[in-house]
Amino acid sequence: MREAAAVSPDAAAAVDDRVAIDLLFAAPPFTGLDHHALHILRGLAEVGWPVDVWVSRQVAPAIALDARSHRLVPFPTPPRPLRLGWEQWMVPWRFGRHPRGYGLLHAVTGVAPILCDIPLVVTVPDLTFRLSPQDLHPRARLYFGTLVPASIRRARRVMVSSEAVRRQVIDLFGVDADRVTAIPLCAEAFFVAPPADVVVQTRKRYRLPERYVLSVGTIDSRKDLSRLRAAYDLLPPDCADVALVFAGRTAYGAERLAQRLGRQPKRGHVIMLGYVPREDLPALYAGASAFVYPSRYEGFGLPVLEAMACGAPVIVSSAGALAELVGNAGVVLQTADPAELTQAIERLLRFAPDRDALRQRGLARARQYTPRRLGEATVRVYQEALRG
Repeated sequence: MREAAAVSPDAAAAVDDRVAIDLLFAAPPFTGLDHHALHILRGLAEVGWPVDVWVSRQVAPAIALDARSHRLVPFPTPPRPLRLGWEQWMVPWRFGRHPRGYGLLHAVTGVAPILCDIPLVVTVPDLTFRLSPQDLHPRARLYFGTLVPASIRRARRVMVSSEAVRRQVIDLFGVDADRVTAIPLCAEAFFVAPPADVVVQTRKRYRLPERYVLSVGTIDSRKDLSRLRAAYDLLPPDCADVALVFAGRTAYGAERLAQRLGRQPKRGHVIMLGYVPREDLPALYAGASAFVYPSRYEGFGLPVLEAMACGAPVIVSSAGALAELVGNAGVVLQTADPAELTQAIERLLRFAPDRDALRQRGLARARQYTPRRLGEATVRVYQEALRG
């Protein structure tokens, strides 16, 4: 069996150890789940463990750089309405019920092709379908609510990104604790604070003021962005020069929410940037007076890690995974009261020492989350699953 760098190579050699990762769900513009999968590919490349990547022909060129150490296995590109559940039909069509040559399939969305008989590792990114089902489209709720539990039951090992979700998987689905492993994600290498002139140029290109409060992520109800907007509206008059900036695409069905968030206040200014290319995010993070992520539920909270890696002082809700990720490197809100969030934002706006302290703690915290750490931990899970 091949050995991954810095990973204890004690898996049995009697079984074919070829691993496939299912990325058939991926579609541009990439969002959190897609980047979650790409982080796993980077981590595996870091420790020298190549895999086969099942991906649609349309998406293959977009991930070629991240998957350069792996082998791409292209599939037909699904029509957008059929993208959800495409793996259930295309994998058995391509490989039959018993895919030959593979010792393991890693299903990154929490959903595996049920009609195929293949050993599984299943990553469960979050349990929104169970804990916050009202935030999902009915079709997604049915898809994940039916197939994630079935995939977990069949999996030899389950991966999650936080201890909070690990406990939820164990409690809700009765999974043996030793079958579930929490492996945190990492930020991409380019998420570092750019030079000051790049920050200024990017800010001016997006027509942002010198002081702004930033939120990055998909606009949907689960992110509790209405609380952020309400907190911004409560800022005192002398903070009227501070803009509230939302960066991220609007989820299907959240158009009215986006309209409410974008309504201009009596004082101040709200800026809706929509989708922002990832290469521009480091400068936006670095220039922010505060980065706020008030989500009601998260499996990890990748934008928070990216923000800390770029030196932004962060404020997050008390959702388990977010509090776990931030630790003492950010402000963790204790209630859902917008007034508490207003006070946290105002403090960072007024007191430079508080901002600087959080920036430094966030930078130190972000350095703990590395591709090598992710890759080594993932390979250990693979080795355990290959042994049966």
